[in-house]
Amino acid sequence: MEEKVYFTNSDGLKLCGILMSPRNKTSECIVLCHGITVDKDEGGVFTKLSRRLNESGFSVLRFDFRGHGESQGKSVDMTISGEIKDIKAAVNFLKNKGFKKLGMVSASFAGGATSYYISENPNTIKVLVLWNPSIDYKEYSKPTMPWKKKYWGEPAFKRVEKFGFTEVGSKKFKVGKRLIYELKNLKPWKELLKVQIPILFIHGDSDTYVSYKDSVKYSKLVKNGILVTMKGGEHGFHDKKENSDQADKATVDFLLKYL
Repeated sequence: MEEKVYFTNSDGLKLCGILMSPRNKTSECIVLCHGITVDKDEGGVFTKLSRRLNESGFSVLRFDFRGHGESQGKSVDMTISGEIKDIKAAVNFLKNKGFKKLGMVSASFAGGATSYYISENPNTIKVLVLWNPSIDYKEYSKPTMPWKKKYWGEPAFKRVEKFGFTEVGSKKFKVGKRLIYELKNLKPWKELLKVQIPILFIHGDSDTYVSYKDSVKYSKLVKNGILVTMKGGEHGFHDKKENSDQADKATVDFLLKYL
């Protein structure tokens, strides 16, 4: 069963999500957190993953962060601290629905907010899967990856100071001053080191958006980290069906084992 749901965060913004339930009732639910500029479907890969998780007996909630998709808020006002509140609202919504055990899958930019949320709210999420996570923000100031060179770095920061925003991605997603300030000062990877739960990193070694080397590094530094490498995989696993299928299988198997 698939149901469109709404819940409100602590800033009073209504967030939109899709709650998928398997045939047999379960107390386990997986929260899917999408990256920047996209929405709850994560370009279709979260829709596909949701079905696989449902088939494996999990309920699934994929939702739009503020300023994305069908949720309220402006993209220019989006922040890491705001996304942390959005995750908290999603978790509270599921708790009120009666779910007892929660897992989380976070893609790309959502990795930062997820790291802070789990660190600040221990025992709420039992297992975490990170898809090509952006958890080291130094790349936004001094980019080396092709995508970040195109949209971030000092030129982007100067545009924000001059115009109040800069545009990111092909859809020209507007990013504002508060997010830029956070990118200069926050260190999500440090928060992730405090986390005790099992963490699976899945990353393509041909990613041009977020450095594969980051996942190699931090999967070794966290307490219970495992890395699965997508050979020849680009960011988000959209480019090759075999990578997408492999990411889905690794995710489902990990959640079945540890949740």
